[in-house]
Amino acid sequence: MLSSTEVSNTVPAAFRGLLFIGDPHLEARVPGFRKDDYPSTILQKFSWCLEFAVQNRLQPFLLGDLFQLPQDNPNWLISQIIESVPQTLPAIHGNHDVRENRISENDSIQILFNSGTLRRINEEHPWIGKVDGKQVAVSGTSWGEKLPKRYERRSEDLVVWMTHHDILIPGYEDAGRIRPKPLSGIDVVINGHIHRPLPPVQTGDTHWITAGNIARRTRSDATRSRTPSVVCLTRKGSDLDFQRPVVNQYDLGNDWQLQWVAVPHETFDSVFHEALESDESATDDQGSGFIADLKELITRKTETGAGLIQFLNDNLDDFAPDVGQEILKLAGEVTQHSDQDSLDES
Repeated sequence: MLSSTEVSNTVPAAFRGLLFIGDPHLEARVPGFRKDDYPSTILQKFSWCLEFAVQNRLQPFLLGDLFQLPQDNPNWLISQIIESVPQTLPAIHGNHDVRENRISENDSIQILFNSGTLRRINEEHPWIGKVDGKQVAVSGTSWGEKLPKRYERRSEDLVVWMTHHDILIPGYEDAGRIRPKPLSGIDVVINGHIHRPLPPVQTGDTHWITAGNIARRTRSDATRSRTPSVVCLTRKGSDLDFQRPVVNQYDLGNDWQLQWVAVPHETFDSVFHEALESDESATDDQGSGFIADLKELITRKTETGAGLIQFLNDNLDDFAPDVGQEILKLAGEVTQHSDQDSLDES
């Protein structure tokens, strides 16, 4: 196994493009209202992405949130991740990968960095290689780290910056905190964290891209209409035939293009329990919505307690705000539920 220094100094072979994998959120439990074998399904998707990269001579990158839970992931899950990665995968870490805002030795993702399964990308250790004869640099900032104001270019034809942040862009205004701005020397910022692709934003010469992710964790209208996909960056005019549906594409305007390529997946109705209909004949003082939610809570005893969390969110208006928040906090601690799932999917 190469040391981190040896890895960072290794010159990669030429590639036809780059592939960015957004937020797998692997865990051993079945989240939300999914009814399939979620751990197996997402492991298969993750493996497919890496195999797809090899078949098309694309260098893969991970945009963070490999895990849903930062710690206490079972050994079998970590082992299968290691087995699925054919060669060291450049990556940044996301908010779900770490217990605090910085990575620690107790976080599961640190095991993968230490083993050489993942290679941590940052400003001091970018990935540099040839893509269709052009020199490309890919660096990044993980969750909790500050974005750079500039990148000192040398001979790079293209500079890509991976992030896992709350970027304030159309469609994510309520949660966005970092406003896009020109970053000198950086052509494109590709952000994970937000689970749905959103329209690109250009500020100066810097393009801000929301990649979306490969996993659907929550049952919502936004999730129903979304196609899990990966982002491929190639030169314009590339003769690559991905033999997969291209969900969207974007012209970077500088001899490069982005394409969102669909990841194999089942239909929404195949992987999510359908919502129970309201009982219009209900006479409960709190209305038929309360009865329908209660029926679903009883019927869908989900592994992560998603039914309980939804039920509480829908029926805590009658309590004082501080009491309601405390009830949600206690429920979240019991179920290890994260409200970020529903926020990112909405």
